[in-house]
Amino acid sequence: MQIELIEQIIHLPIAERVEIIERVSRSVREDLQENGKKQNEKELSIEERMKAVDSLRGIAAVEGKTPPTDEQVKEDYANYLAEKYK
Repeated sequence: MQIELIEQIIHLPIAERVEIIERVSRSVREDLQENGKKQNEKELSIEERMKAVDSLRGIAAVEGKTPPTDEQVKEDYANYLAEKYK
């Protein structure tokens, strides 16, 4: 059936072939947009995202150690750069 349809389209005047192409293209774009909306609906809600973030808090924590302060991190980085570029 597709071959017959293509053969018929090929023999149409160019203006009609262009119209067919535009209609098919529009239909494909609409279908893709609808599929995109369906995929977006599968995204997590804000509450679900917050639960996921909360469950990851402290994941890199080491027992018995406190995380460095911002000042300690800056100082360590400055020392690293000074040592690297001696």
